[in-house]
Amino acid sequence: MEYDVHSIKFDQPRKKRLVTGRCYGLYLTVRGDCYVQGGGRSWRAGTEDLLVCKPGQSLQLEFPGGRVPLSALWVLLAPELLDSLSGRTDVRAGFEVTPFAVAAVRAQSKSLMLIKSLATQLMGVDRETYGGDLLEDSTLKMLVALVLRTCASEDLYRKEQRGAHLSIDQLFQYIHAHLTEELPLERLEKEFYVSRHHLSREFKRRTGQTLHSYVVKARLDLCRRYIEEGRPIVEVYSLGGFGSYNHFFRAFKQAYGLTPKEYYQRWTAAKRMQNENFKMYTAE
Repeated sequence: MEYDVHSIKFDQPRKKRLVTGRCYGLYLTVRGDCYVQGGGRSWRAGTEDLLVCKPGQSLQLEFPGGRVPLSALWVLLAPELLDSLSGRTDVRAGFEVTPFAVAAVRAQSKSLMLIKSLATQLMGVDRETYGGDLLEDSTLKMLVALVLRTCASEDLYRKEQRGAHLSIDQLFQYIHAHLTEELPLERLEKEFYVSRHHLSREFKRRTGQTLHSYVVKARLDLCRRYIEEGRPIVEVYSLGGFGSYNHFFRAFKQAYGLTPKEYYQRWTAAKRMQNENFKMYTAE
């Protein structure tokens, strides 16, 4: 086999393993997105991402489901094919330029659209028809040339190094946007493309507190506002993202020194006194 192109289509949650074997592999998302792990790292691969894999690698795809089905292409290119396409450019050496076994490229939309179009054309090429071999040869050359130019222009090594830095601001925004949902480290690991150990260590180093304690405090602040609004205390814990009332009760008392009911009683008493003082002031 000199090359192979597979179409991947998922409309339900599913996992799939892709193996390069002795070939170089290209993973391209046509529509939708999914989580991808490979080479000891992970990404959330969307419609503008291209993953370039060296021989002997595997990718683990995980499509979580959703309104947008996943449509992707998996291209395998044999070393002999790359050698045969080489002229003044050493094509195989171009694929080896990145120090990573699996590298991610965020390509320009136009370039990636052309790469996807060429890969799709290869699935329909009939070498037996007149001029079919020429069409196949030219399509392969254009595909490989575009991939190499895209990788070179994106400067894979520096891009991957930049991606290793965790943005605490983005992490804060994500936590507050999903505060009432389950936020295990595995989810954050996939969302921010860094290991859970690095994520926990960097968060503690930059903020002085653990991720877990920060999430609990943020949820308690939300619950406290619900209590002040007069929401039933037996419902507040679930509205604030706590899995059980006992967990919420213990965390609330530890943080504020009061039970949720005692907090509500003191807050309403203080509010009533404030209103009475305001009435006295305006009456004068």
